[in-house]
Amino acid sequence: MATKNKPSVLPALLITALILIAVIYVGVKLSQEEKVLAPTMAVITLDSSIDSNVAKDMVKLLRKADKDNDVKAIIIEINSPGGTVVASKEIATAVKQTSKPTVAWIREVGASGAYWIASASNKIVADEASITGSIGVTGSYLEYSKLFDKYGVTYNSLTSGKYKDTGSPYKELSDSDRSYLLSLINALKVQFVQAVAENRHLTFDQVNNLATGQVMLGADAQKFKLIDTLGGKKEAQQVAEKLAGLKSSRLVQYEQSQSIFGSLSSEAQSLAYWAGRGIGDSVKPQADSELKLVAEI
Repeated sequence: MATKNKPSVLPALLITALILIAVIYVGVKLSQEEKVLAPTMAVITLDSSIDSNVAKDMVKLLRKADKDNDVKAIIIEINSPGGTVVASKEIATAVKQTSKPTVAWIREVGASGAYWIASASNKIVADEASITGSIGVTGSYLEYSKLFDKYGVTYNSLTSGKYKDTGSPYKELSDSDRSYLLSLINALKVQFVQAVAENRHLTFDQVNNLATGQVMLGADAQKFKLIDTLGGKKEAQQVAEKLAGLKSSRLVQYEQSQSIFGSLSSEAQSLAYWAGRGIGDSVKPQADSELKLVAEI
């Protein structure tokens, strides 16, 4: 009696495997498409000291992102010790004027003028170990009058007014000069404190009590309500999504377009800066309107 051949299970297994591969492939493609089609969040990076050129670039990028209909929120990635008062104010004003939700993400450092900018955003995210705060103004500079005396050099002051050469490194600072400069510095400090208080919904006294120029870690800054959330890039994106009412998003880096010649010029300037920094930073007088992180950590 002939025996019937049992059907092989190999074709069935092969078909099952092919179906599984197809399902996985379709799932991956759909996931990729969903990621590509996810709402856009613009990331604008501030990673240098703040001056008029930096302010000009930052303001342009903020306005560009604000006008882009595809952008649903803006994340300002900050790693800066601060800079000049007016430049910091210009960027902070541009942040406040945007119609999109804004989140400041402080990485290593977001101090002084950079913190002023961060405070202008809707929410601030910072790592618990990041450096924040430094609310205050410095106008310190070097004076060479004693050195001139040693070498018989005389500084002749010819000015149209009593305070025209106040702050000159070539003459000794008088009591009236000191009082005059401190009045300017304190006036700028009041502007700084008022801006942070308004931006962070705190009282003037709450911020003024913290305006000693001291820096603080992100964890402490949260206790004093100077930041909202502890975390990094992921948390900043989540906070921005919540503000924009989104379930998902994709991050797009916004940066200034630059020609190859402009890039080479920028690199040359950077090399020149770092080559001369050791000498230049030790002799140039600081502007009385400068916001900067004095301490090195």
